[in-house]
Amino acid sequence: MNIWWLFVTVGVLLMALEVFSSGFIIMWFGIAFIIAAIPVYLGAPTSVVLITFAITLLLLTVFVRKIFIGKRKAPRTNAPSLLGEKGIVIEEVNSVRGTGLVRVHKEVWTAIPKDSEVIPVDQSVVVLKIEGVKLLVEKE
Repeated sequence: MNIWWLFVTVGVLLMALEVFSSGFIIMWFGIAFIIAAIPVYLGAPTSVVLITFAITLLLLTVFVRKIFIGKRKAPRTNAPSLLGEKGIVIEEVNSVRGTGLVRVHKEVWTAIPKDSEVIPVDQSVVVLKIEGVKLLVEKE
């Protein structure tokens, strides 16, 4: 009895099930089932089918999964994400008077200049460091 289509169906269903999973592992079982359908279609013995399935699953989970998972970088969030970003001065940045506001990504931050310089309004600046709730900035 030729049941290769059953292997393909199970493989497709497992790959579709991956949509509801966050582990990125079920898909590899699905692909392994589809590849194991080839020896079933050719009439190979059960041992060949099992070995094909096992080797395919091993290769996919060990090597290919690392390619997809390994390239992900954790997104920078909150204040550290501002380092190196550009902003616009909306109130003169002056360390002597203790004034200065900068808009970075639609957020307004209190700013202090790097070298006690005065940075005028509408000047483009780069965020160097975060000191408490203030951004240390310099002219771009």
